[in-house]
Amino acid sequence: MEENTKKEIKTVAVLVDLLGYGVVELTVNYSLGFTCVQPGVCNIECHIGQNDQVMHSWLYSPDFKLVFSEIGQGKGHAVCFSGEGLNKNVYYQTMLNVVSDYIFLKEKVFR
Repeated sequence: MEENTKKEIKTVAVLVDLLGYGVVELTVNYSLGFTCVQPGVCNIECHIGQNDQVMHSWLYSPDFKLVFSEIGQGKGHAVCFSGEGLNKNVYYQTMLNVVSDYIFLKEKVFR
């Protein structure tokens, strides 16, 4: 039996308040992937579309991944990031945190 590896691409508009840059609107395309190995784990691949490198010079890489893990059978969750530029600047870190919150709330990952 063949496994369908094509993932649905979703889009969310994210507003990030960056000191010195003001409020920046980013369009983030993402796909969800739940693992069967460990319950309560969701892998998310993200790509920031239509980014202007001159305007968004703080954006080290438009591609990154998030992993949400459920803690204590629904008592909380943790998020881990992977990709290039994770520790490059505070603006990039702020953007990752805001994007993860938007996606977590929009998708209601563990509800």
